[in-house]
Amino acid sequence: MQGMRSDRFFVAEEEAGERVDRFLARKLGVSRSVAQRLIRDGAALVQGKPAEPAKRLRCGEEVVVRWTGPGLAPTPFPIPIIYEDEAIVVVNKPRGLPVHFAGASAKPSVVSALLARGPLAGGPAERPGVVHRLDAAVTGAMVLARTEEAYRSLVQQFKERKVLKEYLAVVEGEVDVEEGVIKGRIGRDPHEPWRMNVRDLGKEAVTEFLVLARKRGKSLLLVRPKTGRTHQIRLHLGAIGHPVVGDPLYGRAGGPLLLHALRLGFFHPSAGDWQEFLAPPPPEFSSWLAGLNSTRLPHIGNQSPPNKPKGLGG
Repeated sequence: MQGMRSDRFFVAEEEAGERVDRFLARKLGVSRSVAQRLIRDGAALVQGKPAEPAKRLRCGEEVVVRWTGPGLAPTPFPIPIIYEDEAIVVVNKPRGLPVHFAGASAKPSVVSALLARGPLAGGPAERPGVVHRLDAAVTGAMVLARTEEAYRSLVQQFKERKVLKEYLAVVEGEVDVEEGVIKGRIGRDPHEPWRMNVRDLGKEAVTEFLVLARKRGKSLLLVRPKTGRTHQIRLHLGAIGHPVVGDPLYGRAGGPLLLHALRLGFFHPSAGDWQEFLAPPPPEFSSWLAGLNSTRLPHIGNQSPPNKPKGLGG
């Protein structure tokens, strides 16, 4: 069964004369192109009749929109909010929650949970506001857009590599260097398309790491991906013989995947200032962090002071 989101609006006096596509874009918090697609698909009714994008609305008219498709139904779900305003929302994604649902039925996702709190905007209709993604098994900091302008700004920052991303990873083996850089082009495995491979024909990928602690045949790393390829951290760490603990694709299954998006920094789309957000790690990292004595990982559990990206470790 597909999820459904149904919205109903009445045209106010000050909204009379507005085009229905503009009206819906503003009310639903989506782009005009998404609003026009909904109208073309017959999902929007004005006074019970299919709408035309250029139709001018009259005061008091009823506008009903029924969104059909996976992931579009708001599904109230507990998701920790790190920060939110009219332009963006930053969450600490729980383990097991997909960013958006792409199957045949509506299930909880980051998108559906946030739609229950308010609008998201930008991008394809089935994943509004999604600027970047974390694997379902990965926890930590994510930002989503609430306006089209915020979406465009954040997408451009990710594209131009102006975003700071820092992860905590517990890996198999005691890494024998203090820090390192992994370079390996990444492409999809032609035989197992759900996996990625380090391939000569793949896209450039660079991952920096710093060893924070070692114990009992494992290591805690602070990881900073300089690019944003699918499965990049998991694949790169597996490629050097230190897969993330609990990784069934590039290491070995058993227990939760110990990869957490700790810190996310970017220029706020509206204010323009540099902001950083920290996502408190889940309990599986507690024993590692309790005894950690490192000046290279400050402010765990608190938002760090805003500053521009700099060397590894912040």
